[in-house]
Amino acid sequence: MAHRSRRFLAAGAVLAAATSAAVTGAPPAQAATTTYCSTSTTVILRPTGGGYLFPYLRAPAAGCNFVDSGAPYHFTIGKATSTVITGGGQSFTYTFDNLKTQCTAAGTDGAYVGASGCFTP
Repeated sequence: MAHRSRRFLAAGAVLAAATSAAVTGAPPAQAATTTYCSTSTTVILRPTGGGYLFPYLRAPAAGCNFVDSGAPYHFTIGKATSTVITGGGQSFTYTFDNLKTQCTAAGTDGAYVGASGCFTP
């Protein structure tokens, strides 16, 4: 009888471990926000190794379909206008069509959508 009890306990322990692994082994679901904006302005542009860094994004809310579903925030901008100010005080304006950028934070005040921690993947 003692031998049979050990086998039952061992089988129960294996089942419990397998159930625990199945429940805790799945990664948590991640939120993400994907938004299209027709235009954006006041984006700071700085060259980086593999592309351009757009640390800030500001776009009229009326031209965006922004619904906050959490980070990361993926934006596609139809026409992104960016002014670069060099160390010598010169400024250059660039326009990018269909810019794709990812940001770590975003929100809206009703009039504008703003985002920060942005970069081009």
